[in-house]
Amino acid sequence: MKKSDIKIQAGDAGYLNRNCWLVNNLNYSPYKRCLFCKFRFRNCLFLHYQLISIFLIVFFLALFLLIEGTVSKLVIITIFTLVIVYGYFFNKSTGKIIEANFAQAKAAEALEKLTENLEEKVEEQTKAIVEKNTRLERLLKVKSEFLDIASHQLRTPVSVICGILDMFKSGSMDSLPKEKQMKFIENAFLKGRKLNAVIDDILDASDLDEKQLDLKNSLAELDFSALIKELVSYCTMEAENKKISIKANIEDNIKIKGDKKYIEQAVCNLLDNAIKYTPAEKNIEIKLKKEGNKAILTIKDEGIGIPKNEQPSLFRKFSRATNAKEMHTDGSGLGLFIVKNIINAHPEGKIWFESEEDKGTTFYIQLLIA
Repeated sequence: MKKSDIKIQAGDAGYLNRNCWLVNNLNYSPYKRCLFCKFRFRNCLFLHYQLISIFLIVFFLALFLLIEGTVSKLVIITIFTLVIVYGYFFNKSTGKIIEANFAQAKAAEALEKLTENLEEKVEEQTKAIVEKNTRLERLLKVKSEFLDIASHQLRTPVSVICGILDMFKSGSMDSLPKEKQMKFIENAFLKGRKLNAVIDDILDASDLDEKQLDLKNSLAELDFSALIKELVSYCTMEAENKKISIKANIEDNIKIKGDKKYIEQAVCNLLDNAIKYTPAEKNIEIKLKKEGNKAILTIKDEGIGIPKNEQPSLFRKFSRATNAKEMHTDGSGLGLFIVKNIINAHPEGKIWFESEEDKGTTFYIQLLIA
């Protein structure tokens, strides 16, 4: 640090009280006590002493002149001697008073600064403790939710897979017809896929719970029309197996700015739910159209619908409608939570729904056109 950068404060050698007219004109401190003074010249104690001294001299001279009619040399010498003696002791005492006041002010300032620092540190530590407690509570909640999912959604497929493998290991599978064996193998494969899907949902939800999804660096122009047509074709066979009719009305050449992997994940989740919760002989309608500078995707089913009292919590983690649990016991309750986070992470992305129990549900996705 340069010498010129060091700020000289009151009490330091070389300090000049720029509030004082006398110090400013002299450009030096005439007395030691001036090093500790921050007052203006009119508030200077020594100035007050001088004014009082002049007043006393004039007063006593006038008094003697009135009483005696004259002022002797002895009187003048006596008056000035008293003033000088008074000034000597006044000068010493005021110097000590000014230094004492300065020391007291510095101590008060230091104490105030220390108090402020302590308050800041206490506030910082309190904030850190609150954040840690909040994080701990969230982790405990996640742990509890995970254990609940693990006990219901992970144990069942694992038990099925282990049971089928045990049948192969013990040789009891050998006595069954080949067709029957293949059904067991297919069941184990489906349970394995289900297990993998649940684990993926848990990992995705955990990541989204810790931080907001940021897609700024992965957004690109995406042919939304082509993607929706492709996803509809993928799920048509599954729908036909359940005797569900899919009707699609998709406008061509609708392009959006999005992340293909995440958009595909979100739309697939909604299509899977529509098929899963729609009974046989019912319909699913899929529409994609432009509305101004927005692309609106609509997925409407004639499924079981969502009870009105449970609709506000639909996008929360581990939330599943009561009738959905009754229809399909498996399910992580994380799908719609993930979908909402994905859509909201896109520019002007929005998702909402309309539903009536036993009549069906319609999901709407809004995305910005590129």
